[in-house]
Amino acid sequence: MDRGPLAERLLVLLTGPVGGGKSTVALALADHLRQSGRASAVIDLDLVYCMARQADGFGEANTWQTARRGAAALADAFFASGLEVVVVEGGFFSEEECKGLRDHLASSVRERVVTLDVSYGEALRRAQGDPDPTRVGTRDPQVLQRHHTQFVSALPFLNASSLVVEADRLTPQELARLIAETVLADAGPE
Repeated sequence: MDRGPLAERLLVLLTGPVGGGKSTVALALADHLRQSGRASAVIDLDLVYCMARQADGFGEANTWQTARRGAAALADAFFASGLEVVVVEGGFFSEEECKGLRDHLASSVRERVVTLDVSYGEALRRAQGDPDPTRVGTRDPQVLQRHHTQFVSALPFLNASSLVVEADRLTPQELARLIAETVLADAGPE
């Protein structure tokens, strides 16, 4: 059902732990938004990082900054071509990480940060079932535990600055519907 255009373009920063389902939920969210008549796109911050990285792995802080700038430029291009909603999924665990994208975005948008709160056990279950060969490292329980500890450390910031959704027991489609209803209720029609 088309509900008419949004009053302003919407940028959704979707975050959560490694193995938490961000990519799957982001794609489900964009699909749900498109079915509701909202032209939408998804940017996977990990993929943008991979395009810019200079060494194997994901530990280069300056490359993450470059990836966030690149994601902002890509979001600007999507908005300039008429898309109403851009979902950027990835690690946004601090104000600095959010600003790393936000400060390089030229488009005038309303931003909403959404956090998928996923337990370590569920993240491990999802990671071990992920067939993507590029994610083999995060299937290691110790690696995943280290990443999950970083996520838990960020929860005070995320609870204060984002919509936090308990995501252990909901399907990606249920999460997409819940997120869409919440972020679109804030936006309203033109």
